[in-house]
Amino acid sequence: MMRLSILMFVSFLFLVSCDNKDVPTVSHLESKVNVSHFDHSFFAMDSTKLGESLGELEKDFPNFFESDQNKGDLVSRFKDSQIRELFYASDSVFPNPSVLSIEITNAFKYFHYYFPQHDSLNIYTWISNFESIEPITVSGNTLLVALDLYLGQNAHFYTSAPEYIKEGFDKRYLVSDLVHAYFLANIPMPSENTLLASMVYYGKIHYLCSLLIPQSSSDIVMKYSETKMDWCIDNEATIWAYFIENKLLFSSQHQIKQRFIENAPFSKFYTNFDAESPGRIAQWIGWKLVSSYMDAHPELSLNELINEQNAQKILRKSHYKPKQ
Repeated sequence: MMRLSILMFVSFLFLVSCDNKDVPTVSHLESKVNVSHFDHSFFAMDSTKLGESLGELEKDFPNFFESDQNKGDLVSRFKDSQIRELFYASDSVFPNPSVLSIEITNAFKYFHYYFPQHDSLNIYTWISNFESIEPITVSGNTLLVALDLYLGQNAHFYTSAPEYIKEGFDKRYLVSDLVHAYFLANIPMPSENTLLASMVYYGKIHYLCSLLIPQSSSDIVMKYSETKMDWCIDNEATIWAYFIENKLLFSSQHQIKQRFIENAPFSKFYTNFDAESPGRIAQWIGWKLVSSYMDAHPELSLNELINEQNAQKILRKSHYKPKQ
């Protein structure tokens, strides 16, 4: 696993404010991310000159041409009516690839602002044909984005998927998913097995992602609907009180994580408001806790936050106490 090299720029460079966060100016930074759209070039090939066209395509997308057998697979892919239908559907959702490239590039300008010594990244969009339910694949410094998993929850391709999964198949979550996937692939899981340790771990991920997409609201960062995000905000104190009163923070039972950490249609408090709650509610509380910790200790760098593995210390020093 690649090691993140973290260095912070000095605080006087933070010039504007958004959602109570200081947002640095990054427009002057040179982009260190290469965004390419494989299927736009792929399906634009001349069908009468596939061999020649594939040779040209290989120069631009070498990662898609790993062997001679792979070329044969690509010819079959080119002729596959289902994949082509998915491409046309995604092309209607993302009609201008350059706009998407700009959104991705801007997010990773923030990434390289906070992590200036990090290597450049290569990002490819493509049609995955539902190889995985996860829309982002991370391999080293390369990220694959499956556009066919962002066609909108009402797309007929998703009829068999659970409703809470389909809700996330929306283009407004794409850039957030991208930065989440990268941090999840590169920040090790906690060694402790408690609910609190998992809350802090995911809280760090959401906190870092919020820095990379500072113009996005918290529902986008959490991949919640606005209604579910509002429910969280309205019930924050009640949720925290439930965790404390039921002594869940230091529980290592897998069932507890299933109820409050893992993706699900709702979190399981076993109360009458379960159905209104979103899944992963403890991740959101973890984000609030980590944000409180960083607000209380502005002298800390992101490097120190990432490397701090003592979840109890973060809890204690966060002085986190949601308003009643």
